[in-house]
Amino acid sequence: MAWSGARVRGCPEALVNLFHRRWCVPVLAEVYGATVSRDSTGARFIGLMHRLGVGRAALRETVEFATAHGWLRRNPGYGHPLRPELVLTPRGTRIGPACVSLVRLLRVRGLEETGLRKWPLPVIWSVGEGSGRFVEIRATLPGITDRALAAALRTAVKSGLLSRTVFEGSPPGVAYAVTRSGRAITDRVREIATALE
Repeated sequence: MAWSGARVRGCPEALVNLFHRRWCVPVLAEVYGATVSRDSTGARFIGLMHRLGVGRAALRETVEFATAHGWLRRNPGYGHPLRPELVLTPRGTRIGPACVSLVRLLRVRGLEETGLRKWPLPVIWSVGEGSGRFVEIRATLPGITDRALAAALRTAVKSGLLSRTVFEGSPPGVAYAVTRSGRAITDRVREIATALE
């Protein structure tokens, strides 16, 4: 079986940035959920720490990161400096529903820890967009190293989100494809990528 990969556009830098921090998508999902339910305690720093089970330093770094990228900000109407309340910016509000949907799906499938690492979901996005070979996938992902890509591919295959096929031909090689169980996750990541544009 010969592989004829299609040329795909690069992964949006904003998508790579979103998955750069393990807690970014869950934080945006929680703040969006708190906004929709009008539960102000759900958007407070300490509430996020407890609900997500994240440490103070990791959450502080994530909030600073999400704020720097224009997805999140402190609520200007809630002034307690030790217990800040967070709100989504308009950009954060656009990706909020897709973040909620992705986190729920990953939790149901027991893939939250795996899926929310830095590279697996951008890699799955790339494969879902038409990249199939290692060099094609790497070309679509800004900043990924060969080692990080190999690890992300192994993780995605082990989790059942990608399949790996060795084929003979000229040149011989390996091709990756999104599995049936990976399609729903790919669709959620695509929704986020579209909202980030």
